[in-house]
Amino acid sequence: MNPGEPEILVVTYHFLSGRGFPGGGIHPFGAERFREQVELLGRTSRFLSLEDLEGPSLPGLGGSARYALLAFDDGLSEQFEIAWPILEGMGIPGAFFPCTSPLQTGRLLHVHRLHALRGAMDDRDLLALFLDLAGSLGFEESIRAIESRKLPEAPYPYDAPEARALKSLLNYTLPLAERETLSALAFNRVYGDEAPWAERLYMTSEVIRELARNGCLGTHTHAHRPLSRLDREGIRQEIRESLDILEKTSGVRPRAVSYPYGNSLSVSPEVFEAAADCGLRCGFTTERRANLPGTDRLQLARFDAEDLPPGKRPIACL
Repeated sequence: MNPGEPEILVVTYHFLSGRGFPGGGIHPFGAERFREQVELLGRTSRFLSLEDLEGPSLPGLGGSARYALLAFDDGLSEQFEIAWPILEGMGIPGAFFPCTSPLQTGRLLHVHRLHALRGAMDDRDLLALFLDLAGSLGFEESIRAIESRKLPEAPYPYDAPEARALKSLLNYTLPLAERETLSALAFNRVYGDEAPWAERLYMTSEVIRELARNGCLGTHTHAHRPLSRLDREGIRQEIRESLDILEKTSGVRPRAVSYPYGNSLSVSPEVFEAAADCGLRCGFTTERRANLPGTDRLQLARFDAEDLPPGKRPIACL
């Protein structure tokens, strides 16, 4: 951003209804609160599109006090079903960031398997299940990590310490290939075949094409892995693969990325460098603040929807 520009407030949404999601491990924002929040933002903000943000300069404020961008992570079908008609009706652009692995494999992302499993059982039982599966498969590194008491904790500010430790372990600490196998086996044991759930949960190719036609398509990478856990080429591959699939699907190659997890354990200078090398112009972390003039557009911060009115835990005013 140019130093003289006003702040940009980015708001992120995930589940809006939770329909079609197994278990009760999520907390949907809801269609009515979404509409209310957008209306509140509209009183003081000029809404941006991804194309606005990717350009050399931002459009005029038109009397507004700041800019705002609405971002939707993970490529959930309900985001298009619920938020898209509201945005279209109000003439407001949005930014949608799907992961491409479900498009390619027809399977759930690890992060959503984990949400579902935590909704079905106590965290201690889930940890015991992962340990049992790791033992049966001879995953020695995962066994050591699960049994260890000295693990880095990711910044999950609204979780209890026990939940924060478990999510940090299963999302960041376990070897990435092993965590995928373990969560897939655990999900199958609890819920059965994941393919029907994935078909209901994620956007179709047709929806991806519609978003691309309207300039609203970014990427959330291929498989929602914490990028800083990968080596330099692994980071580039995770980003490039998603861009290739989205371009093949929609005819448009996105120029914006929402970094999976987006916190201090998952992004780094190497991740930002890789994003630039892949031709991306904008990148979004999950640091909870507004973006001041001069912020690097590949390191843009954003609030969760619950952080702003009428969210459950507002930390900023609109």
